[in-house]
Amino acid sequence: VKNNFKEGQLVSWKKGLKNRRYPKYDEPAIVIQVLAKPVFSDETESGSRYFREPLDIILGVMINNDFEIFYYDKRRLVPFDETTK
Repeated sequence: VKNNFKEGQLVSWKKGLKNRRYPKYDEPAIVIQVLAKPVFSDETESGSRYFREPLDIILGVMINNDFEIFYYDKRRLVPFDETTK
């Protein structure tokens, strides 16, 4: 299922597609920006799960009372309210 995210929306991982430490499953992250053109992961090892991953969404997450910003692949995400169903 392809989702169209917008700035300020809360999102979370799709079940089974979490490949980063944060956010944890069933925890929200806020959409900071949806990129028109993806940035590709600079991982050079073709065996890596991050090899050529399109990073096309910027999310903000709370980590130890700090607000951090990271790039993600939006195909791995769903609106946060769908994770509570």
